Amino acid sequence: MKISTCNENLDEILFKKPVRAVIYGAAGSGKTNLLLSILKCSKVDNLATIFISTEGMTFINRVTRLGIETKNIYFALALSQDHLISLILDSLKYRTALIIIDSINHLYRVEFKENGSRNPFTYLLVLLNSINEKGVTIIASAQVRFDENTPAGFEYLEAWCDTMLELSVLPNKTRVLKIIKPALKTSYKFVITDYGITWL
Repeated sequence: MKISTCNENLDEILFKKPVRAVIYGAAGSGKTNLLLSILKCSKVDNLATIFISTEGMTFINRVTRLGIETKNIYFALALSQDHLISLILDSLKYRTALIIIDSINHLYRVEFKENGSRNPFTYLLVLLNSINEKGVTIIASAQVRFDENTPAGFEYLEAWCDTMLELSVLPNKTRVLKIIKPALKTSYKFVITDYGITWL
């Protein structure tokens, strides 16, 4: 079994053990493309991969275009925080190696604005932590509003995850991935193509 970004140097930092990783960035920074690249590059043998979107199903066309082998990959759309939690609990029925959530804080932002409750979000993180302790890698993207520097729920996400990565876009459309936690000076660059992402 190998969880991979198709970048060996980055993999060596990220995936020495089953991790809890958060990738954050503004809309269009490449979060979903990076998650789909991990989906394409990872080899989990006969174990399951769960991909949960909280932002609609538009990624499905990209999955098809990238030629991602979907055997043992289960896709789902979460409609609320409670539904997201239910989908994750359902994943326990499978022998799972990897859970990807795109994005983990979208529903939190919507529902917290409506009712001010953080409880479902903190319960979600506790649940994911217990699943990770059983050897499952958890990788989630997190949205950042255009007028902010950090994602909604940052204080919870930073405390929860082992690894936090920030994505940004240069004027020439090159994406820059910086490792924020642990605090490393290393950064990685890639471009998005019709065939996925290409590391530079």
